[in-house]
Amino acid sequence: MTKTLRAAVTVPVAQGEEWWGGAAADGLAMPLRAGYRADLHDLEGNQGMPLLLSTHGRHIWSDRPFTVEVTEASLNLHADPSAGVLLDQGHRDLAGAFRSLMTRHFPPQGGLPDPLLFTAPQYNLWIELLFNPTQQGVLDYAQAILDHGFPPGILMIDDRWHEEYGNWTFHSGRFPDPAAMLKQLHDMGFKTMLWIIPYLTPDSEVFRELRRDGLLLHDRHGRPAIGEWWNGFGAALDLLNPHALRWLKRRLEKLRGLGVDGFKFDGGEPRFYAALGCADPHAYTVAWNRFGTGYPLNEFRDAWLAANLPLAQRQRDKGHQWSGPDGLAALVPNALAQSLTGHAYVCPDMIGGGEYQSFTSRGFDAELFVRYAQAAALFPMMQFSAAPWRLLSEEHLGLCRDAATLHHRMGTEILDLARLSSRTGEPIIRPLEYDHPGHGYAQVTDQFKLGPDILVAPVLTAGAVQRTVVLPPGHWRADDGEEYEGPDTLEIHAPLTRLPWFRRTA
Repeated sequence: MTKTLRAAVTVPVAQGEEWWGGAAADGLAMPLRAGYRADLHDLEGNQGMPLLLSTHGRHIWSDRPFTVEVTEASLNLHADPSAGVLLDQGHRDLAGAFRSLMTRHFPPQGGLPDPLLFTAPQYNLWIELLFNPTQQGVLDYAQAILDHGFPPGILMIDDRWHEEYGNWTFHSGRFPDPAAMLKQLHDMGFKTMLWIIPYLTPDSEVFRELRRDGLLLHDRHGRPAIGEWWNGFGAALDLLNPHALRWLKRRLEKLRGLGVDGFKFDGGEPRFYAALGCADPHAYTVAWNRFGTGYPLNEFRDAWLAANLPLAQRQRDKGHQWSGPDGLAALVPNALAQSLTGHAYVCPDMIGGGEYQSFTSRGFDAELFVRYAQAAALFPMMQFSAAPWRLLSEEHLGLCRDAATLHHRMGTEILDLARLSSRTGEPIIRPLEYDHPGHGYAQVTDQFKLGPDILVAPVLTAGAVQRTVVLPPGHWRADDGEEYEGPDTLEIHAPLTRLPWFRRTA
């Protein structure tokens, strides 16, 4: 049964009812707790969907961003009056609510990101090269991957591989022969992605070209709008103008002609477009996401209304830290929030943390780095950046290599789950509550299911050598060969050498 409610509405919370949804980066607050507040107008480095769903089979949907405040007794929503709020109830459980939402609002598209994203590790050059990537630096990093026994995969060349922002051609000084570099990387077994954004350097040659052709966003005075993003000030491509998108596509096709395989589509967050005075900033995020679907080898960290699109969705940049919303502790809860909002193709942040200022300003923690690699190993994707061979002892390096090898070994199975998700819309990873309602598992958010038959319980706490594992119904074989009958709660020995995971055998 569906009810159309007012733009401002109070939804009573039933006894024992637990809710997820909205902003994926708020996973640590889910199931939603009293005192939680989120404004989906202001997403920052985040996947978002205008939905909430509960363990009692209810769900809430609005076509526009809304604000939600949670109390012990209710959800208080404020939505755009033009959209209102839909409350649907009568489904049995969390999975039923998800499937109803998916069928009505984001049915599966059938497309899939590039299979290599699932079957091999990703390696991003950001932490090692920062704003000064070079042709030789890229090749040296790729060779080091192979020399240290890591499987080849996807190599991402990040910020400043190019001339000015918006001039998407290789920097002539740092990359003297990009075609030769790309061929060599292919010969080594890698596919290559390049970082791009929809912003550009003001008063550059490309800025003047786009200004002349009317392809930039304009302020209320009819001049190109200039705003501040994380690397300074820039103008922005008008992503709602089809001529602007065709211009960008021509530039990217030239790069593909050189041998580039795909693109990391950074930026595009509503906050920047709001600062430029856009009346509907989320529309630009939607346009950026939709543009990326034309490139199977892709990555996004900002998304709106992108559920069930064939996009790799990386979590928001995290620091080199154990706890907090941007620490290792958030990795699994955020992934569960991503999945329950329809973003199946989950990618954790770079192993050890991708927020480089945090990463370099704190004391390096080898244990944290290893546990991060283990936690990511059985995600749909895993991504290195800081070079393990530069930072770690031989012992710790071997443990990270084991995590990468495990992901590579399980790659075919992970890819099969991704292909199934592309047809059915079912999440690849999910909380225990999704597959096993009625067992009181809603609060179990530090472990996850990979498909229906694999349970992963990474260690996420500093110094821990054991952890509690909640085992759902079934017969399970652990990574160390031990067998268990669920449902049960186990105390598992988990030294730094071990990632606990279980396969259901019956």
